Amino acid sequence: MAATDYRQYTNLITAAEVVSKAMTNSNMDTSVIDDNIILIAELSHLKQHLGDFFWGELRKKGQQSSLDSNETTLVNNYIKPCLAFYVKYEVLNDMQYNTTSAGVMINDDEWSDPADNTELSILKQDTFRKAEILKKDMIEWLDDSENDGVFSDYESAKNDKHLHGDNVVRLGGILAYGGKFDRYKSVKKRDDERYY
Repeated sequence: MAATDYRQYTNLITAAEVVSKAMTNSNMDTSVIDDNIILIAELSHLKQHLGDFFWGELRKKGQQSSLDSNETTLVNNYIKPCLAFYVKYEVLNDMQYNTTSAGVMINDDEWSDPADNTELSILKQDTFRKAEILKKDMIEWLDDSENDGVFSDYESAKNDKHLHGDNVVRLGGILAYGGKFDRYKSVKKRDDERYY
């Protein structure tokens, strides 16, 4: 029997929600934000932290409109704001550049000037920083002791494992190896305190 194909279900956020939550211009054309870009953002930035099964079940229940009240709170108040900034991060290059049969072109019109590489880099870094802040808040909320047993399909924030089993975490562009709980533990603090 084949594994459940969670990609058959709709994404956790729509392009219109990304625009309303993360874009500066609310009149932005949502067709720039392709469903595959949203899927890439989910796979790259959220799935590993939520766990494969829990992520898939949220997609499945979201499409079937069968999320319980706690899952609805998680999706609407934590996942969507975080995911919106990850999608913005992933789509910024496509907004700046246009791939045509003549090659890669810079999007330009008579009413504005395109950002240079430095400005685009600053925007991407700031967008990624905001997404990481929201992800950290989501994980802290999920791992809060008051949520023990509330999300039975969620394992823990220790889900940030590399596909091949190495415990690899990206820290501002630097790959760090080892569990994040081991990395942030201080000998001066009690063992039951968490650090991110």
